[in-house]
Amino acid sequence: MQMRRKRAKNKKVRNATTKVYKGIKFRSKLELFTYIKLEEAGIAALYEKKKYVLMEGFRFESDAIECNSKREFVKNETKIRDITYTPDFVDPNELWIIEVKGFANDVFPIKWKLFKKHLQDKGNAPMLFLPRNQKQVLETIEIIKETFYTD
Repeated sequence: MQMRRKRAKNKKVRNATTKVYKGIKFRSKLELFTYIKLEEAGIAALYEKKKYVLMEGFRFESDAIECNSKREFVKNETKIRDITYTPDFVDPNELWIIEVKGFANDVFPIKWKLFKKHLQDKGNAPMLFLPRNQKQVLETIEIIKETFYTD
């Protein structure tokens, strides 16, 4: 018999350790590392402050017969909620966005594509960065400095 490993409740990010720094709760050590390195470089960034609505919520006008939490087959008449995306770090002028991603969950690739499409449709899309380790975070910061903070 194969044993299943129980996952901690509300633990959404694989191998992530939450950390608190200056009263801010970071979802991973890599996010904290990024925040500190941006701070050291003198680059202002908003951490998880900007939420983008990728798709507006709606009411499904036709019948939807679905399984509920009690595994009963019922007519679902609830409102479909917005699909939103909150990137990790956003430049206050929205010139660039950093999404730090050590291990991506199943939903991330779809949301990332929707996010890129949303930004493109909005026009004048910011530069996007998706670093996956500390070395890439440092490279990202160098690119931001060279692109946006040179005299």
